[in-house]
Amino acid sequence: YVHSPKWINGSIFYIIFLIVVFDNIQRLNKKIQARNIIKNTKYNKLNNKVIFSLNRNNLNIRSYSTNASSNKSNELLCSERLITIIKELGLSTVYIFENLDQENIKKQIQNETKGLSGIYMIVNKITKDYYIGSAATNRFYPRFSNHLIYFRGSKIVKSAVKKYGLSNFAFIILDLFPSIVTKQNNKELLDLEDRYLKLLLPNYNILTEAGSSFGYKHTEVDRQKMKDSFNDARREMISSLNRGKKFSLETIQKMREKALNKLPMSDKTRKKCITNTRPVVLYNLNGTVYGEYSTILDAANSVNCGEKTIRRALQTKKGLIKRQWIVKDISRNK
Repeated sequence: YVHSPKWINGSIFYIIFLIVVFDNIQRLNKKIQARNIIKNTKYNKLNNKVIFSLNRNNLNIRSYSTNASSNKSNELLCSERLITIIKELGLSTVYIFENLDQENIKKQIQNETKGLSGIYMIVNKITKDYYIGSAATNRFYPRFSNHLIYFRGSKIVKSAVKKYGLSNFAFIILDLFPSIVTKQNNKELLDLEDRYLKLLLPNYNILTEAGSSFGYKHTEVDRQKMKDSFNDARREMISSLNRGKKFSLETIQKMREKALNKLPMSDKTRKKCITNTRPVVLYNLNGTVYGEYSTILDAANSVNCGEKTIRRALQTKKGLIKRQWIVKDISRNK
């Protein structure tokens, strides 16, 4: 049977099958390795002290311009002015977009940043000032449009764009976050932004910490401006807005009707209003009266506890406080 033609044909088929499977596995491994290489080169990583230094001889960045070119991928070198700024800061960039006033550049930003998240920078190419922020997954373009088109973002950036013109600004993606941003890992993205803020110290950013206004202090100039804007003349103007003002008979009648037709206070609202003013009695555990009080605050002070302790006890059946007293609401018995 071993030497039969049927057995030989089956063996040949089995060997061919193994060769095909092995070949497919090798191809799959090569594809996975290639994807990992692309992924590793796509995301920048921060060192402890400095951001990736820029290769000053070869500026290997992906930038977009509206200049005529035969290159269909639109991968062009950015302007010399922007190259100088990037070199001075020692940055390694992922994407660079210039000529932001052009519609095709806006569409490129929208298309190229789909599904991405990370750290971005808005650069004023004239003054070399810049703004740094973070964008969650698929939020790069909304950040770009809010800051530079609709002016719903930074007021400092808004004033600068109106002064120097949108064409003199660049939108740069500095770093990409390696996963989809969620509530669980959003803190990691903010930490990454915070490291960029502390390293680059952008003067267009008001806040010194990512995602928080804690610790921010107005400068002496800003404080003086606020004081000057609220001077004695302004105080007098505000106080005189309703001083000596007389309402017409029609307005008075409307106000009267509104007051008369006002709905009565609900029981729930009434209970909230009398929470701290209702009288209570404290009893000892043996049933004797410890004291009567006109308000919950007085009762709390007498037994050295908080108002919340007594309010919570009133909501329970036992009304026990500190395992020493029992509180009861007198107003309920009336």
